[in-house]
Amino acid sequence: MDIAAKLSALPNAVPLPGVPDAWEWSPAPGFVLLAALSSDRRHAFRLNTKDSYDAEMCRAVLDFVREREDEVIGRPEPLIALTGFSWAGREFDAVGRVRPEAHRLFPKDPGLNEVVFGVFPGYSVEISGAESVDQAAERYGRMLRSSDMNREPSPYVLVRFDNPKTGAGTIGEQPVFISPDYLVHELRLLEGVEGAYLQLWNHRNEQWDVRWDGLWRVTCGELQLAMSAGEISAWGAEVIR
Repeated sequence: MDIAAKLSALPNAVPLPGVPDAWEWSPAPGFVLLAALSSDRRHAFRLNTKDSYDAEMCRAVLDFVREREDEVIGRPEPLIALTGFSWAGREFDAVGRVRPEAHRLFPKDPGLNEVVFGVFPGYSVEISGAESVDQAAERYGRMLRSSDMNREPSPYVLVRFDNPKTGAGTIGEQPVFISPDYLVHELRLLEGVEGAYLQLWNHRNEQWDVRWDGLWRVTCGELQLAMSAGEISAWGAEVIR
């Protein structure tokens, strides 16, 4: 497949200044999309922006990805964070990478889609590296707002919980992603409820178990913590960062 020919033929595609074998195009107002070839020209790396295009930073992301392309292409995890990226004026500390099986960047061209890796500036607290394909697709496609170059972190918060008092909870054994604000909200509602529990996984793949028996009982492996009623919200904010 001639990936360069396909990318350069996209509507409005033009060479990306300062980056060889790379193109940018705008399919609609506010959107600027970019793609760069790998060194072997058998793969490409795509970066999407919406209402936040920063040409210099985007070029830096693509350069960073090319420097780490063996990891980008070779690692099997659907979603990873490549730490070590930074940009003045923003707090990004990583570049996220999503494999072709977890995105639909070129849904009308399956052959091209299979050789394109999605990349974006991100935060190490957002990605565990243990995401399944479906979880990676959910994080990249719905939760991370990866096309917003000005966004704040969206920490990885995966939970399974049940609150017999309110009836809220996850269904079955499958944990779900929630926002940090919703985590704090549910922890407050669990306080004082007999039989309630919450299990939390963070980006470090730590599993925390939380229960109330007059105090908060929080465990992670052999670590056991006891907290009073006013301490759980601060703990929840800390453990996901």
